[in-house]
Amino acid sequence: MLDRLAQSLDRKAEAIPQLRSRGSALGIAGELGGLPAIATFLGDTARDLRRRANILRSPSESPFESLAAYGLPNSMVGNPEAANPFKKGLTDLLDTQKNATPKERAQAVKDYFAKLTPEQQAALAALDPQLVGNLDGVPVNVRFAANRISIQKEYDAESAFFQGLACDDPAYKRTKDRVETLKSFLNPRVKTYLDPKTHQEVTVEVPRQFLIFDAHFGSNADPKASPFPDGRVAEVVGDLETAKNVAFRIPGITNQLDNFNSFSSGGYDLVADERGREQTDTAAVSWLGYDAPSIGDSVDPAKAVVGGNQLNAFRQGISVNLAPDSKLNIFAHSYGSLVTSKALQSGLTNVDTVTFMGSPGLGWNINSVADFHMPNTKFFALRAPGDPVSYTQGHGHDPADFKDITRLATDGATAHSAYYTRRTESLNNLRRVLFGGDHQPLTFTHTSLDDEMVGAAEVRKLVMFLHERVPDDATIKMGADLDPIIQGYLNGRKGITDILLPIHDVLNKHNMLDRVPPGELFNEITDLASDIAAKQAFKAAKDQGAPDFVAAMAAGAAKVSAKKFASVPAGLATKLLEFDRLQNDTRQLFGILDKGQAEIFGHAGEMAHDLGADGVKTFNNVDDMADGIFTNGGKVTLKLGDIFINPTHAGSDVRDILKYTDDTKQLVLEKSGAIFNNVNDAKNTFFEKSGDIVSSGFDTGTKALDKGKKLWGAIVDPLFS
Repeated sequence: MLDRLAQSLDRKAEAIPQLRSRGSALGIAGELGGLPAIATFLGDTARDLRRRANILRSPSESPFESLAAYGLPNSMVGNPEAANPFKKGLTDLLDTQKNATPKERAQAVKDYFAKLTPEQQAALAALDPQLVGNLDGVPVNVRFAANRISIQKEYDAESAFFQGLACDDPAYKRTKDRVETLKSFLNPRVKTYLDPKTHQEVTVEVPRQFLIFDAHFGSNADPKASPFPDGRVAEVVGDLETAKNVAFRIPGITNQLDNFNSFSSGGYDLVADERGREQTDTAAVSWLGYDAPSIGDSVDPAKAVVGGNQLNAFRQGISVNLAPDSKLNIFAHSYGSLVTSKALQSGLTNVDTVTFMGSPGLGWNINSVADFHMPNTKFFALRAPGDPVSYTQGHGHDPADFKDITRLATDGATAHSAYYTRRTESLNNLRRVLFGGDHQPLTFTHTSLDDEMVGAAEVRKLVMFLHERVPDDATIKMGADLDPIIQGYLNGRKGITDILLPIHDVLNKHNMLDRVPPGELFNEITDLASDIAAKQAFKAAKDQGAPDFVAAMAAGAAKVSAKKFASVPAGLATKLLEFDRLQNDTRQLFGILDKGQAEIFGHAGEMAHDLGADGVKTFNNVDDMADGIFTNGGKVTLKLGDIFINPTHAGSDVRDILKYTDDTKQLVLEKSGAIFNNVNDAKNTFFEKSGDIVSSGFDTGTKALDKGKKLWGAIVDPLFS
């Protein structure tokens, strides 16, 4: 009852923005000023009601109750020995099916369970819930009950562990999240649907349905933040065995057991209509059945290959439990689209539709729908404005750009994680795909990167520039080294300043400054930045009503100015990175030496002092130059604004812009000379002191070789004497 009341308050709060919009249209917005406060009150009250509901629910459920939740009898559960023969029969059967296909094995399991009475099925689920709950071919209600028993056991164990953690323990937060998630799995959910007989709206509490549950599966993204593996889990919404339309939802990176609810909530919204009523002929499986990568290893396709095989096996196995005429639809998000692509390439062909959302690419070997060789499957793609994952194309070309794919509109959804957001055209289109066109028709879009976000095309170019210079194997190894650092930041153990030096060390370890020379990198960045400035200036001019020729002039001026402004700090940064590169090479050269350090460090200290003095001079010159650049930049901005408002002034304004640009150029040349003199002085100091360091290192190396020869002689000579 508390949950229902909270849900009602949420609906009221969600209606307030629409009321304010209507008030504005009617000219009475001033009289509705109290609505935001009411919305806040409703939201706070709803959260408090849910908190109180959770206090009332302290899940402590016996296997008897778990079985009863799904309509299974428990008359044999009190006698575990009675179920032993059924378990032996099942394990013997699985031994004979070791070389069978997933579908053949699932069919054999289904036939075996069909011979058991409901009491015997329930007894077997209670005896070995881990086996029964994750075995394809078992009746789904038996799997739900078995997994509920496993969830209760895991909740009890992890709750006891959590009670022993101090609040400042690094594992406290994620363990708390995980325990709360397990608790929510055992709590019922509210289901609203239209009764097919009475056509009345019905709201009931029903137990959640887990088709897969294994808390000890997979890797551990961050052992310091949680001692438990990431786990695997799959939840079903709807009646899977009778549904006409079935959805498989495949998630991307950072998904794990402790944050599963944020993913599975999209399944509830997908099978519902605009009023939140679940469609009785539809079911969705939110499938986290693979070991999803974290941040660092997301650049590695290895987990997608394994996950694709697991998805394919799951699809074949569960097919024996689906209605013969059911339509299977896959909705894959982010890295999950790569998993799905690998599954399709490994033989997953019995699919009616595939929809990719926010995809980083489907593998560099997939450049069109035709590459899948699945003419009877419909393919769709969604790319929301501002989705950086689609723009970067980390694992291949974005399917939203395929010429032979149907691209669906996403109006109302932005960035990477809003595709299932309510009241967006993105969710509406996903529902239309799932429901098979029985509702409203699909809507489409053909926007370009520039239409969606200024700079998106340049981001893609920069990533491709880096792809060309850094081999995939180096990227994968570097990602693995960076991941622990990133996890420490994400889980609150380290601040941003704490991770900068470790990240710098990882980049140096993998010779990134050799793979991507600083000069080339900053030339690329400068070119892309000037392109972005030109596009922004053109758009701003058009937004002010300027004709095309004026907008083009503004864009040209902005491009020239931006490139000149960016070239100075880019040049300075290039020099500094070149120093860093030399230092890294020196460290690598002498890293194996453990003698002569005092002399080397003495020279390094002198070098640091001299470099520091030159750095102060450089900073002062940069400060003076920046002040002049920004002054002239402000004048240029004012003139550009005048062009937008008074196009007839374009001629004189452009002359002034060029004058200010020349002034800036002169200032840059004047100060750059001083800056680069200081930098060259620092460079000469570096090479001079590096020569001393090299000499010291060479002496140490010579001594080491001499000692090595004597040692070798001491070992080898007696063997031949």
